[in-house]
This record gives sequence, structure tokens and C-alpha cells, in this order.
Amino acid sequence: MGRLRRFALGKLLFTFAFGFSTFVLGLDADAGVQWCEEDPVFMVNGALVDVTTAFPAGYASTVKEPVAFELLVPSNAIAVVVSLPGAVPMTAKISRVLPATGLLSLGVPVVVKVTVNATASFDTKTKVTGTYLWLSSTAYGKSNVTTQVKYTLIGL
Repeated sequence: MGRLRRFALGKLLFTFAFGFSTFVLGLDADAGVQWCEEDPVFMVNGALVDVTTAFPAGYASTVKEPVAFELLVPSNAIAVVVSLPGAVPMTAKISRVLPATGLLSLGVPVVVKVTVNATASFDTKTKVTGTYLWLSSTAYGKSNVTTQVKYTLIGL
């Protein structure tokens, strides 16, 4: 009987710990902040690359130039800008400046540069998602400083 109680207590403690950790990891530290998002979409060798840069919406009026997005790809890659939706003006360009890779199917290196020029200093966050993207994560930056993030498109 004592063994059954310990097993039930262990299950209860595990369930509580799992539920608590899920709750804590699900909290967003920036939940109370309204974000302004710029979201251009690129296509590289047939794969969509969606770049989302966000900053606090209260600073949107301080942005003094279009938000500048630059996608650096290998010289032998095919890349185009698909769309430029956004609440503030933005520009997007593709630079074929990375060294040509012999087998693009093994991975296409992509570098994303984002610059938000403004009269105020504030935090930015940039996330790149899309098809064939390997290990997407969020990069944090500042206004008036270029944020640079490197990714690899796998399996094209």
C-alpha cells in the first residue's frame, strides 16, 4: 500500500511540475506592450522567407526613414521580394554578395539585415520564418543599429 501511495504522489508532483513549467514558459514578458510589425516576404530558390521585425507601437511616429530590410544571398541563388506589407514605410533589397555555393540543395546561407532609423532609442525584435528554414529564432536589437541574423535554408 505504501508503494502505491508513493507512485500516486510522484505522478501528482510530476503533473504539477509539468503544468507549472508550461505556464511559466508560456508567459510573454512583453505581453502588455503593443507591437508594430513590419513583415516583408522574400523568395529564395523557391522557398518563402518571411522576416518579421517588431518594435513598440508607441515609437512608430519616431521612425524617420523607411525600415530597411536587406537579404544577402549567394551569387548563384535566385531571390525576389514577394510583398512589403506594413504600418510604416519600408524598403527591401536583395544583395547577391555571398560566395556561390556548389550544391545549393545542401543549404543556402541567408543573412538578413534590418535597420530601423528613428529619433528615439527603443528595442526591436526580428524573427525569420519560412519554408526550408533551419533553426529559426528571434534576434533582439535596437533602433538606429543594424540587426544582422544568419540562417540556412535546407533541402532546396
